[in-house]
Amino acid sequence: MIRPITTLALIPLLLSNVVCAADSTEDSIAGMIEKTTPLRTHSLAAPYVDSDLQNRWWDFGGNAIINTNKHVRLTQDKPSEKGWLWSRMPLSVANWQIDVEFKVDGKAHNMFGDGFAIWLTKDRAKEGPVFGSVDYFTGLGIFFDTYANSRHSYQWPRVTAMLGDGKTKYDHDHDNEANELAGCSENFRRQGDTPTKARLTYIKNKTLQLKLQTKYVNDWKLCFETPVDLPESPYIGFTAATGDVSDNHDIVAVNTFSATLRPQYRTDQVPLAADAKSQGRSGMGRPSPKSSSGGGAAGWFMFILKGIGILAFIAFAIAAFRTYNAQKKQKRHW
Repeated sequence: MIRPITTLALIPLLLSNVVCAADSTEDSIAGMIEKTTPLRTHSLAAPYVDSDLQNRWWDFGGNAIINTNKHVRLTQDKPSEKGWLWSRMPLSVANWQIDVEFKVDGKAHNMFGDGFAIWLTKDRAKEGPVFGSVDYFTGLGIFFDTYANSRHSYQWPRVTAMLGDGKTKYDHDHDNEANELAGCSENFRRQGDTPTKARLTYIKNKTLQLKLQTKYVNDWKLCFETPVDLPESPYIGFTAATGDVSDNHDIVAVNTFSATLRPQYRTDQVPLAADAKSQGRSGMGRPSPKSSSGGGAAGWFMFILKGIGILAFIAFAIAAFRTYNAQKKQKRHW
């Protein structure tokens, strides 16, 4: 006969297995990646330039200023500035991760702007009205917007994504709400000594994920995860702009990695949903449908695994209860 203590002792172990199975699905992208390899050609750190005040892998221009000890300052805290920083070579790997340390700060406490953008686009180093870069772009724009041009139900500052097709105009007057692929509200401005960072991860034909570190070191918050198919071999860019209101917009470091997927994901190319926008809105600042996190067969496997764990837990609990009652009856007869 199974002793109650033996049965009950198995329950915490079973529960821990169920919890582990649930935790493994919390970050679907992390579970897909086997390893990451640094890409020197698309990474940037101090002192940013060589002895000729150039960088082999990056261009900068507009109002951008290099402080070799601190940052690339895209704009100063002055009105009507535009600055940019672009990779010289396209990013040719299929799956990648980009970690960006940035800082947005200024003298103003109430009125400031406009913000900066991270780009992965077919064109590069062209100045324009969209956070310092061109409109009607082809590729991905991630906008760190600090100034609201119209009223919204969500808070500001706000981080949003747009997939440009080369024909769609950025809707500046309404903060591009109609073209928003995904987004979240998060205060990344004036965070003191905490390094503010963005981690953008892309798995080809599957998903795009953005995480933010704003409050504490290594405290990453999911801003959004959405299915999207990006153009191949885009250039990486950073631009910023100020208008009547202004801020310092600094890029402190860029670390880009090639991501190698685990074997079960290398051939599992699931087609994207037709309407990525309707499925992709999620994040901290705006209610939205939850995006898929399982990834095809792997998602079903984790669902079944959790179901088996729950059923096993119930079975063990019933067995423990019956054994306990049986032993009580035996004691009465003694």
